[in-house]
Amino acid sequence: MYVAVYHYRIPTDKTIDYMRIEKRAIDIYLQNGCISVEIYRDAEEPEKWMEINRFENREHYERVSATLDADPRLSRLFEEFQHIFEFENYEPEKSMYFQMI
Repeated sequence: MYVAVYHYRIPTDKTIDYMRIEKRAIDIYLQNGCISVEIYRDAEEPEKWMEINRFENREHYERVSATLDADPRLSRLFEEFQHIFEFENYEPEKSMYFQMI
């Protein structure tokens, strides 16, 4: 298993907008081959969020990423995300992990 983990902050007054965008994005990710997408909100700090995208392996991640980069639906959602959340202040941090056990 190979996962992409994103950490970001979403203003609490934008939670509904974020969830609306994320639900559409998850459908696109799954249609393009991502195994699963999980979204978590921090239990102590409601502005902190984590997203986990699962892939079979690194090669699978790279194939899916290429199709996502070319999908105009995702580009439009990303523009909407940037507009709603003033993206320069809320850019996600991304980390990649291999499953070991």
